[in-house]
Amino acid sequence: MAELKFFGYLADIVGVRAKEMSLEKPVALREILPASFPETNITILINQKVGHLDSLIRNEDRVAIMPILSGG
Repeated sequence: MAELKFFGYLADIVGVRAKEMSLEKPVALREILPASFPETNITILINQKVGHLDSLIRNEDRVAIMPILSGG
């Protein structure tokens, strides 16, 4: 099973902080996420390595998606 974790306001967009899903074949991350999910100002880690929305997700993957933090 693939494990996805959402942080900050991204969890509100998806409706959960974490979810597990069984994938029959590798699928692009963007296909798993809702259409309203932002494409900019986010950080994606797949198995603790930098990923992107077009990265292929497999059953054994752990994905963390968080907003980019900024301050002044």
